[in-house]
Amino acid sequence: MNHLSFYIHGNADGHNEILEMLTNFLAFFEGLTSNGGASNGSSFLEGIASLANIHPLLVHFPIAFLSLFVAVDLIGTATKKSEWRSFASGLLYLGTVFAGLTVWAGFNAADTVPHTHNVHDIMERHEQLGLSILALSMALLVWRLPRPVDGWGIYNVLSMILLGLIIFGADLGGLMVYKYGVAVEAVTVSLEDSHHNH
Repeated sequence: MNHLSFYIHGNADGHNEILEMLTNFLAFFEGLTSNGGASNGSSFLEGIASLANIHPLLVHFPIAFLSLFVAVDLIGTATKKSEWRSFASGLLYLGTVFAGLTVWAGFNAADTVPHTHNVHDIMERHEQLGLSILALSMALLVWRLPRPVDGWGIYNVLSMILLGLIIFGADLGGLMVYKYGVAVEAVTVSLEDSHHNH
């Protein structure tokens, strides 16, 4: 079988990232054609291929959708614009669905990712916050289904509590990854490696 080979020559100093990305992109498709459509994607989507689980991939969606829901809903309430509230409803639906998927992936991650005892306590609190976010977003969704919520009230207070839970949950997730290195492959960096010129 003939294999395609792509060679792209960069500039003289060898730091042409755009051409390197294009080379990797073409190599990815070369892998698709040479393996009969099967590819592990390691040359093109190396970051995703190196994930221990999909929880880090999913977690950004409920954070974005639900945070935006709170902001848009509060603006819609303050300005009395029903179209803003309707848009906020869509964000809440999407955020709740992704929160469910993220919680499911989080349970799988907790069972498969090695971690120390002190990280386990943080993970338990992170898990409780994730479940609280899912439960509260579902409650807000069910409350909103029969009819639009008008005016200021307990609904807005609960949505702001939801935002607070998201912030604290994301903080604990970041603490586990960036301080304790959970599910992160350790890299030894020398002093020379840490200084580079662009």
